[in-house]
Amino acid sequence: MFPYVSPMAPADLDAIMPLERQAFADPWTRRMYLSDLTDNALATYRVIRSPEGSALPPILAWGGFWLLVDEAHIATIASHPDHRGCGLGQWLLVALLDKALERGAQVATLEVRTSNLAAHALYDKLGFEVAGVRRKYYRDGEDGVIMTTPPLGSPEMQARLDGARADARHRMERCFGAGENPA
Repeated sequence: MFPYVSPMAPADLDAIMPLERQAFADPWTRRMYLSDLTDNALATYRVIRSPEGSALPPILAWGGFWLLVDEAHIATIASHPDHRGCGLGQWLLVALLDKALERGAQVATLEVRTSNLAAHALYDKLGFEVAGVRRKYYRDGEDGVIMTTPPLGSPEMQARLDGARADARHRMERCFGAGENPA
């Protein structure tokens, strides 16, 4: 059975916070997540949960965006360190972009470390293009690459998202076995 995407809840933070520290050099705090989950109407967060009764960790991936007028700014996205390469981040990012379009976003943007080659490959696959660089954006002085998508509703972007869904499904089947639709 596939894991599935659902809204993030404050209770999920018990599982997410230890993973957050493993995933990021400068992790978000519980307070940052709680503020977005409880007080920020512009924020949308999702998690990929393991199927109930599964031996997998309860949260396999997490991420979210802020809707800024007609732009979805991907605030954070990560997958469980033990299950990277299984298509979880890709599946979740597609779900976030679908939700952003549903909420009225025309494009999506994000910043990514110059050194995060795995993330760059994912974003390239989904049609994100380099729009600029924020010099010394991260606390440790590393630059942040600004990336943006073509219009989310465009046929080109929808075709990319369809391809990414199929690819992520195939990768999840390889890692977790065939199962129900994880969306």
